[in-house]
Parts: sequence; C-alpha cells; structure tokens
Amino acid sequence: MKKMKNLESLKSHPKNYFKLFSLIFSYPSEEVMEEIKWIADGFPELKGILERFVSTDLEELQTEYTRLFVSTFPTLLCPPYESYYREGLVYGNSSVEVREIYEAHGLKYIYESEPPDHISVELDFLAITGDEEFVKRLKEWVFQFTERVKKHSDIYGVFAEELDKYLKSL
Repeated sequence: MKKMKNLESLKSHPKNYFKLFSLIFSYPSEEVMEEIKWIADGFPELKGILERFVSTDLEELQTEYTRLFVSTFPTLLCPPYESYYREGLVYGNSSVEVREIYEAHGLKYIYESEPPDHISVELDFLAITGDEEFVKRLKEWVFQFTERVKKHSDIYGVFAEELDKYLKSL
C-alpha cells in the first residue's frame, strides 16, 4: 500500500508535466494512451482536454499525428525536431549535442523510432532529470514548434498551448 501511495503522489509531481507532454507528442498507441489515462489524474486543470484526447478514436489520433509530425506532401507541417528549428534540417548537429547531454547525465539513448532531438524524447529527458539548463535550451526553439502545431491542429493545438503556458511559467 505504501508503494502505491508513493506512485500516486508522483502523478502530480511537476516533472510529470514533462512526462505528460512527452506522451502527448509521441506516436499514439494503445500503450501510450493507457499511460496518458493513468497520469492524467494528476492534472485536474487539464481534465477536459485530456478526456477529449483519450476518448478520440486511436486511428484518428494516429492519422493526425502522421499528418502533422511524420509526413505531409509536399512539406512536413510541424517538424518535431530541435535540429529543424536550429539548423533547418533533421538529424543535424543538434541531434548529436542532445544525445551527448543525455549521456552526460548517465542516460544511454538508443535510437528506436525517433532521433534524440524529437520533442517527445527531449520532454521525457526533462521528466527524468528536470535539468534547468536543458529547459532553457528547449525554450530557445520549442515555441516555434508549438506555434506551428496551434496553427495546424485542433487536436494537438490545445496541448501546444498548454505546453507554452507551462514553459513560460518556469
């Protein structure tokens, strides 16, 4: 019981804002949606938009995610990569720098589906470390990303707005 109480208290921990946004800006799968449902209890101020998000058809979320962050002809609407906003390309020097930052914190980044500078990976890193210097780094580019998301998506735009508010409050 004590262990469960500790887990429950983690839901409302400030680092979990980063975890929540990391999950939201990850490719939606059944596993990701279950994790969002579990952690959502710790965010009563986001209850309405989280309920709408998790009740949206998974295929609809996957289609919207792909349209925004993976592929849209002729250009990608909302590239979710730091290197895009810093260097105008994907897999640039920023990807290498970010991976080196992870390793300096004792974390080994293993590329599975996204490069280390993907927004969801960077937010997950912050959920683990809470690194204030990395928050400053994120703030140097992320608002360009969130502006694009707000412009192009009703589903993800509300979360881009909430991420903006959260980061601006830090």
